[in-house]
Amino acid sequence: MASKLRQRSAVFFVYLHQLPRWVPLVVLPALLIAGLAVPGAAGGVLLAVLAFLLWFAFLAAPARSVSHRLVRIVVRAVILAMAVGKLIS
Repeated sequence: MASKLRQRSAVFFVYLHQLPRWVPLVVLPALLIAGLAVPGAAGGVLLAVLAFLLWFAFLAAPARSVSHRLVRIVVRAVILAMAVGKLIS
């Protein structure tokens, strides 16, 4: 299933690969800070976009040890939970 998702996401990965290397280093932390700072649903949407982008980064990254993959999944889950919490409140 993961390989099928990777194949379908290839266009997005190619687009990300063509961006300058500094773009993700600026955009991802900016989304996190803005998502935490902006109150209400707008902050939740920003955090949801961040979780979505991080999920693609997870798919693009090479497979490592089980503990490394688990930490990456937990980080994304926490950000998604924060987004849902902001959207609900």
